[in-house]
Amino acid sequence: MWLEILLASVLGLVIYWFVSQDKEEALPLGDGWWGPGSKPTAREDESIRPFKVETSDEEIKDLHQRIDRFRATPPLEGSRFHYGFNASYLKKVVSYWRNEFDWRKQVEIINQYPHFKTKIE
Repeated sequence: MWLEILLASVLGLVIYWFVSQDKEEALPLGDGWWGPGSKPTAREDESIRPFKVETSDEEIKDLHQRIDRFRATPPLEGSRFHYGFNASYLKKVVSYWRNEFDWRKQVEIINQYPHFKTKIE
């Protein structure tokens, strides 16, 4: 009986040790600099500036060329969307983007609203 109590106690301590070791630790913030390289010594530009979304004919032509190079693998039979985005439906979406979607009109719609940008670290 004493052996059983001793084994149960040891097993309980081992289980407690494994459970207590599984704590998530927060990342240290350090100096708060998240940008590339070391933190700059000069004061950063923290201004908030308006901007407009713009695109060029070259960018849209490049996008169309990239869409034209799209290659889909055949979907698994009867998988629908169970294993990710269905490739058959994705072909329809890509065709819409290439042949029907008006990228310039979308830029106009987006620019109906004010947009701002700033540099944060």
